[in-house]
Amino acid sequence: MVTKKNLPIGVSTLEEIINSNLSYIDKTEIIHKLITENRRCFFSRPRRFGKSLLVSTLKEIFSGNKELFKDLWIGQDDRYTWVKRPVVHIDFSELELTTVETLRKSLNIILDCIAQNYQCDLVVTDSPESKLSLLVRYMGVHFPHKAVVLIDEYDAPLLKHITDVPAATAMRDMLSSFYATIKGLDAYIHFTFVAGVTKFAKTSLFSGPNNLLDISLNEKYATLCGYTEQEIVDNFSDYIADCVTANTRTTAAVLDTMRTWYNGYQMSRYLVAKVYNPFSVLLYFENKHLDNYWFGSGTPTFLIKIMQDNIHDFANLDQSQADHELLDVFEISKKIPLKALLFQTGYLTIQSYDQESSLYTLTYPNREVRESINRLALSHSLAVESTDIRSAQVQFITALKNKDMGLFCDTVQSLFAHIPYHIHIQKESFYHALLQMICSLLKVEAYSEMPTDKGRIDMAIHMPDTIYVFEFKLNHTAQEALDQIHKNQYYKKYTAAGKTIYLVGMAFDYETKVITYVTEIVE
Repeated sequence: MVTKKNLPIGVSTLEEIINSNLSYIDKTEIIHKLITENRRCFFSRPRRFGKSLLVSTLKEIFSGNKELFKDLWIGQDDRYTWVKRPVVHIDFSELELTTVETLRKSLNIILDCIAQNYQCDLVVTDSPESKLSLLVRYMGVHFPHKAVVLIDEYDAPLLKHITDVPAATAMRDMLSSFYATIKGLDAYIHFTFVAGVTKFAKTSLFSGPNNLLDISLNEKYATLCGYTEQEIVDNFSDYIADCVTANTRTTAAVLDTMRTWYNGYQMSRYLVAKVYNPFSVLLYFENKHLDNYWFGSGTPTFLIKIMQDNIHDFANLDQSQADHELLDVFEISKKIPLKALLFQTGYLTIQSYDQESSLYTLTYPNREVRESINRLALSHSLAVESTDIRSAQVQFITALKNKDMGLFCDTVQSLFAHIPYHIHIQKESFYHALLQMICSLLKVEAYSEMPTDKGRIDMAIHMPDTIYVFEFKLNHTAQEALDQIHKNQYYKKYTAAGKTIYLVGMAFDYETKVITYVTEIVE
């Protein structure tokens, strides 16, 4: 009888996973392709998606620790020629990132420690750049095989200070010099791998003749991090069975629920296989109940700040389009595009790619992200607790099911009443964005800015037997909003749906902060 392996929750080193007999999804076939077909790579993935485990696995392979891989794909049938190479492995998230000076000091310490392991003395120099150069050149002279350089969380110093432009710029300039040193040592390095969350311009990594190859959206490596559904079924059957028992559901129902909550990440232009968030999957198996595990593990403070500054953009995020230039890189500035930031940090993903127009369509990857990020944005915009928003969700659903627009608008009114005075904006798009975020939490089909031949519908909500068509006005009357629906005949888009159509004109008065509404049923 095969003993059920424990889950590798919080473990990001391959050696500990293998030696402690923890569950490991074997990615070494893809890793073999990575290290035999490339020499200089950059790879981005969201936080807690397995980047550190990937870097750890690369370190063990290049260190020649073949015994660790005896039961894995790469360790079978002489598929890989095992060579022991010296490895420079730096995880920037483990360094002191308060200032440029503390970063330099902690980087010097880690380089000295690596050098000691290879009997190299770096005390003759006191800068990270010169220490790295001396260390790699030493390895080239004293070892039969070229060195490997592995950089994990390369952008951690930048992300820590991203809302402080001068501090982030100083960090970027320091890192640019350090990464330029790596590129200058190209002749001495067999393989370079740099991983992070974002792709920052002007860090010297992505320019010049020996720049890194960005494999982040390469179809070959789409499933390098994260779990495919087949990998989950093949490797966690015992845990799936436990969830079936604990929740008194069928296997199909458990898998369907997991798919809705944690799957959905498309990591390439063209769909190879979507991947699940591994962090949330492992905690779901551990606790046997659904929750916002990844989101709840710590939303970066910089993201919250940028979300607050761009709250009116939320209405247009889902199903939005972007070109490669927008999503590929961004620079340190006071105005980082929200769409680019959410994509690179894993809060938006690719839904499809149109080759003719070279445009991506983006969407929220799953229910965990969709609900969590909209609830967080609402909580900060409305200055209310998340529990208050959850209570409001119940009221909204009750109102829609009972066709009670009075209750619906009263609930909106109660939430809007919490908006701090300094946040209130005299732009219709701001309040429209808040309504869209509210509807995104209701587990119903809600569409914003729906195009028609005569304009755009502010919002349409589809219920099993009803379609609500909303028009929202700021500093105008609710009747004017309803008149616009009639004038542009927005409802005709849905007359063939076989459902009752409710027209809702809503108006918000900026001075009084009062919401009014009028409704009408299309006969």
